[in-house]
Amino acid sequence: MLLQPYLRTILSLTESIAPQCMVFWCTVCKEVIKLREEQHIGAVDANSKYCCFIYEALELHVPVLLKHLFKREKDQEGLVRMLLQHLFNQEEDQDGLVPMPLEHLLMQEEDQGDDVMQEEDQGDDVMQEEDQEGDDCLLNIDIDCVTLLGLIARTIRDAIVPLVMQCIEGNIKEPDWHSRMAAVSAIGFILEGPSVKGLAPLLDLLLDKMEDPNSKVKGTTAWILGRMFKLLHFPASANGIITKANLPRIMDVLVHCSKDIPIVSEKVCGAIYFLARGYEDAESMPSELSLSLDRVIDALLSASQPSDETPFRLGASAYEALCAVVRVSNLEQPVVWSAIGDLMHRIMKRLDMTLDRQALTLGHKLKKNNLQIVLCGVLQVIVQKLANSATVKIVTNAAHHLLFSFCRVLVCDSSTAQSEAMSWFAIAALANATGPGFGKHMPILMQVLDAHPLSPISVGVIGDICLALEGKILPHCDKIMQVLYKGLSKSTLRAPIFSCFGDIALAISNDFEKYLQYVLEKLQEAANSQDWADVQEEDKTEYVNQLRQGIYKAYSGILRGIKDPRIGFKVATHLFKFMEAVWVDRSRCTYFSLPCRILLYG
Repeated sequence: MLLQPYLRTILSLTESIAPQCMVFWCTVCKEVIKLREEQHIGAVDANSKYCCFIYEALELHVPVLLKHLFKREKDQEGLVRMLLQHLFNQEEDQDGLVPMPLEHLLMQEEDQGDDVMQEEDQGDDVMQEEDQEGDDCLLNIDIDCVTLLGLIARTIRDAIVPLVMQCIEGNIKEPDWHSRMAAVSAIGFILEGPSVKGLAPLLDLLLDKMEDPNSKVKGTTAWILGRMFKLLHFPASANGIITKANLPRIMDVLVHCSKDIPIVSEKVCGAIYFLARGYEDAESMPSELSLSLDRVIDALLSASQPSDETPFRLGASAYEALCAVVRVSNLEQPVVWSAIGDLMHRIMKRLDMTLDRQALTLGHKLKKNNLQIVLCGVLQVIVQKLANSATVKIVTNAAHHLLFSFCRVLVCDSSTAQSEAMSWFAIAALANATGPGFGKHMPILMQVLDAHPLSPISVGVIGDICLALEGKILPHCDKIMQVLYKGLSKSTLRAPIFSCFGDIALAISNDFEKYLQYVLEKLQEAANSQDWADVQEEDKTEYVNQLRQGIYKAYSGILRGIKDPRIGFKVATHLFKFMEAVWVDRSRCTYFSLPCRILLYG
């Protein structure tokens, strides 16, 4: 057979030839996958004319690739886990995660404390360079192995599971924890490709390994569980890896292991996050995850207990999981109301404790700021979840306390742009939830607004608050407009401030007439190209487009807010002059159709 030389070559895994051989097989797998997708072929079997030769290769490749990785794990502790990180990060772009270079990850895991070895390594530069080249070559082979395993799994799907299981069963109960680590990691390499039915037995195996005596094995197992939940948890389609039968055991294991040491607990929180996120489009929440809601909340709060001993990564992972759990909670059940309401008060208490804690060093200030960010984020999610007619009273009763805490974040000496942004977002959620009732709490916010510098985010939130309060914002409009007028001196604030003018006009209707003359003058000034002189040339096109959008939104809000036809005609005249000027300079504007949409739909 013509392919036999390639099979024999990869079996040797020589450093000079193995990479090219694996690249060849990766290419073959990709072509088979592409061909199957183009011709809509179903599951691949050994008799398929498109990949019959792949099946023979698979029987040889999979054990050899895994054997190589298992051996490398024993030679270099943590390698297989880092390869998993590399593989998973390649597919995390949709979650906003930035993959770290694999070499950097390995450097993080290396023992930093052996000074003697470092001195010996520095003693022979030539040998060091040779060793580095050898390590790089081996690392490239490792990456190729993982890549090829994943492609084989996608190519022949369920057929890979028994072959991997043979390797797993021979190592999963070994006394050496490196063997158990490698066996568990092998599951992570093949999660994409096999069906839910094919991978279902591996879920029980992973749950069993959450009782492994080695914390690194448990942490990696929890990590792979989270990945499995992300890829294979589809309750809305009734064809997911999690069922009513196995969910109770899954929850028992996750809740129990969330109390483990931080490196395990962090990954368990991640698994809970992906498990909860799978229910976003499902209607089965009341009968499934809700049954464990109290236990899950308690476990995540315990894992994120604010203290000097709690790593920030663990706390952030737990709070992120809490947000996911809250989002999918079904508020048709009163017991869920109570659980989410109690969670809100517990998070409020933590935020107050964080704000009261004095931070003297730079490290403590950074940790305090990071906690403020995540706590405001959790409260924002809770407020948004409870913002309906049946449960909004829970938020309304705590609105004064919530707003006061959010404002404390804004004026905290350790706050940064990120924590201030999260606080403003939480304030916007609170205003939208409570509606006109937010008006009685406005004096607190007005004190902050008077002393705190504006930002594009805060200006946008002011507009949201005005729309939420409608006419109830009128007593505070003079002060708000004064603050916005001052903000027009900064080019970065002009576009959002003009948009905010439109929101205020919509909120107070004809009462906006007292501000109209000054606002129209500012809109005309902004439309003049001289107003862009302080903007860098490379940023000018984007700035002009944003500014014009803000001007359009201001005119739109004024036209829809003020009902007087006489004033409407005056404003429309200004608008059409502005549109004419934009048409003349349309080469700069990429949003010329926007005014038409605004006028038609608002």
